[in-house]
Amino acid sequence: MYFRRIMKYKTLYLFFLLFIMVSCKSQSTKTPSKIEMFWMWFDANKASFNEITDNNRDEKLDTILAHLKPVKEGLAVEVSNEFKGKRDILISANSDKENFSAVEEIVKNAPVIKGWTVTAFRQRAKEDFTLKYKDLKFKPSKMLFRPVAENGKLNIEVYVNGIKNHNYDTVAYYGIIAMDSVLGEYDSVKKVGIYTFHELRDVKNLQLKPVLELPAYIDSYYKK
Repeated sequence: MYFRRIMKYKTLYLFFLLFIMVSCKSQSTKTPSKIEMFWMWFDANKASFNEITDNNRDEKLDTILAHLKPVKEGLAVEVSNEFKGKRDILISANSDKENFSAVEEIVKNAPVIKGWTVTAFRQRAKEDFTLKYKDLKFKPSKMLFRPVAENGKLNIEVYVNGIKNHNYDTVAYYGIIAMDSVLGEYDSVKKVGIYTFHELRDVKNLQLKPVLELPAYIDSYYKK
């Protein structure tokens, strides 16, 4: 009986030891996730993105997006200029709420990368700016807005000079990017139902507010 118990426990011990070895081997050979593979690639190639200039920016960002595509299509990416020895890579949902969870997972799983910080979503601009596309310009200090509450949603009409002769889809695309920078992408998407863009010169008899006051208006609106 004593011999049988020893043999029984010895068998269990060997089984347990074998289980641990197999488990450790399995973990050590675990295939990296798509997010992990993206960050491994970026870390290995980060030196290339330390050389971003206005002349090669689009090409460099397209390269990053091509490697992000297996994780999630339809995202956007921005890389800041160097500041105090660091650059920031910003992962954007491209104003699409369906992409929010993917952006959050990508940023949450970002490793520490020397010389870089990682940011989720476009942030509120701390000062006035100009967003240009060809001869189309969005400058918040020269834009006005009107809030329209409908069916429990807050929509925003935006009034800009010099847009009526442009394709509306182009105006809306770059206009929404500008509004993301005014409000921060998270609030811009989550707290505003629809943006519409209108020629400012055509406006008559409307009570409009400066776009620079929109962040304070949104914050106050949702507190109430």
